[in-house]
Amino acid sequence: MNSRLRIGKSYKSQLLYVVLIPAFFVGFCFLYNPFGMKDYYQVGGMGFGFHFIILATILMAILALTRLVFSALYKHIPFKWWHYTIWCVGEVFVFSFFMALYTTLFYNGQLSYFVVLSTCFKFAYLILIYPYLFLTLIQIILNKETDLNAGPVETLVKFYDEHKRLKLTIDPAAVICIQADANYVIIRYMDADRVKEFMLRASMKSVENTVAQHGLIRCHRSYFVNPKFVKLLSKNKEGMITAELLHPEVPSIPVSKQFYKQLSELL
Repeated sequence: MNSRLRIGKSYKSQLLYVVLIPAFFVGFCFLYNPFGMKDYYQVGGMGFGFHFIILATILMAILALTRLVFSALYKHIPFKWWHYTIWCVGEVFVFSFFMALYTTLFYNGQLSYFVVLSTCFKFAYLILIYPYLFLTLIQIILNKETDLNAGPVETLVKFYDEHKRLKLTIDPAAVICIQADANYVIIRYMDADRVKEFMLRASMKSVENTVAQHGLIRCHRSYFVNPKFVKLLSKNKEGMITAELLHPEVPSIPVSKQFYKQLSELL
């Protein structure tokens, strides 16, 4: 539950939830009549089928909005599975409120809103737990298959220059940080007990995928850092954030606000 969430970040990938969960809701209610819902929704001069379809439409509208917000946040925030679990519970919680409001209106005040709300909580949670669990299980299986099919990760990180020539091969655990410097990147690393530097003619973009696979993360537009070498994060009166490294001979490096949370969670 505390592992990193791995699902599609685009809103298009979230549309599967927006469509399948309401479809399951209305189909399950029609086929199985859970908790006597058909009798409960024979009200207001309309058949239960009409009410089920309207409730499914309300659920779809709620999911369309919440998944849009989730997709926007997920692109910038490193969600974990327990965060996602709370988000899903919250979606059902919101739907329960609107479901109870709709139901109360058709009962014309015969039942109080809070009585209906408790019933709707039961309906919503005990029905929707199935599609949420099913879709989550499918995603976990897909992640496992991706992990199994992935090729072996190189134990050493290899740095190539702008002409694709191999210039440096090093244990990623020894890399302290990488800094952009005009047309070069400066790689600071440990060699025995000494800090050394290597200047590589390459861009930050060209080394980004390589270093990300070996545990280094971007902390600023011009820096990658190995979280294992970060001693502490500090913020001055102007709100500027810096990372102080374990080796005093390596100067502190700046941390952008957009990368602060991700880095702090790894310390």
